[in-house]
Amino acid sequence: MTMNDQDMLFEWDFWKSHALDLGVAEDLAELGKSIMRDAYLERWPEESLGECGWWDDGFGMLAQAQKNPQETRKRWMALLKRYGRRRTAPLAARSRALQARPRAAEEQRIA
Repeated sequence: MTMNDQDMLFEWDFWKSHALDLGVAEDLAELGKSIMRDAYLERWPEESLGECGWWDDGFGMLAQAQKNPQETRKRWMALLKRYGRRRTAPLAARSRALQARPRAAEEQRIA
């Protein structure tokens, strides 16, 4: 049995493809895809999931993107800023914090 590209697609990939077919701009379709994906993978709060397409298979998101793309873009960027864990701290800062943990534990054992 072989896998093709279709076998590797997720709900958010199908949503983006449908959005593009309906005339949603590429960057807005990608942003919508990110919202759906991140809400699921990062386990955003349940109250945010309705806006991220999880209760209606993304139909509301499609309607928003078609009706008012600028406002939709602002709202989706706000959701990513509020809930997106990958965007909360610069990578270098997270890396330094992780590296400091073992040293702190070692210092406690010595004292």
